[in-house]
Amino acid sequence: MGVRDGVQDGVQNIAESYYDAWRSGAGDMTGVPLAPDFAFTGPMASFDTADGYRAMAKQAGAAVRDFRVRHQFIDGELVCSILDWEMAMLPGRLTSAEVLRVRDGMIVSSELIYDAEELRKAMARPDIAALLDRSLRDTTAVFGAVDSWDVPSPCTGWTARQVGNHLAASIDLLTRVAEGVPVDPTDLDPRQVDTDRLGHRPAGTMGAIAARAVAAFAKPETLGRRFDLPAPDLPGIVLANLCLLESLVHGWDLATGAGVDYQPDDAVIAAVHGFASSAIGDDQRERGLFGPAVAIDAGADQLTILLGHLGRRA
Repeated sequence: MGVRDGVQDGVQNIAESYYDAWRSGAGDMTGVPLAPDFAFTGPMASFDTADGYRAMAKQAGAAVRDFRVRHQFIDGELVCSILDWEMAMLPGRLTSAEVLRVRDGMIVSSELIYDAEELRKAMARPDIAALLDRSLRDTTAVFGAVDSWDVPSPCTGWTARQVGNHLAASIDLLTRVAEGVPVDPTDLDPRQVDTDRLGHRPAGTMGAIAARAVAAFAKPETLGRRFDLPAPDLPGIVLANLCLLESLVHGWDLATGAGVDYQPDDAVIAAVHGFASSAIGDDQRERGLFGPAVAIDAGADQLTILLGHLGRRA
């Protein structure tokens, strides 16, 4: 092996340790040989010290769901890599190019190049845990305002109490999945609405379930994981969006049936509408999870449009 080949192998091994920290170390750069004055430039942030970059990488790494080096080219001390990666707050895959410079056994600089528009939009939106907190607070307030739990609801055949039981059970179930608590598969049956979940203090019960849900989904590692319930290989961010959808839509069902005022947050409505537009379609309707879409008049507000998509007439 020539000297050049040996140097190139050393550069490649150092680059591999860097990418392995992203791939399997959740951004933990503790063992990666970064020069103290390591300089990083990218479309979202820049750093001029290794300590600053390590702190950012550890925080961002918790949200990285998948990370792959598609191609890699080495020229002396330069390593150019084409990368595919996914983050919890983004629906698709990002492709980027990164140029590392390795000198004297240490990475001295990195330049990361990609279109950051979608990531900027995601960062500008309220995070899912904050939206879930807003929605569950509004829905819990509805629980506290209900006078009669025996009135019919917009959910065909269900009373207000049955809707409340279903909502409390659904949020509790999704939270237990997120926490890694074993779940009985029979708990997934949405028809189990006659088991009383609310007791004598429905708002107190719902409030406790809500607090636990927000705490579970506020953890970046929850959003970055994948779960096998309620569907195989389900991203944590989807699990959180299911919670948000349940809270908003069944909050409306309960309020409408019981004649209680309900004014959900506009940002919550927008987030659920965006999720439901892509996640709820003919397959879910055929399985009886949602009714046929309802025609909506032009100029309707966003909540009315969302409810129509989900088979409800506001």
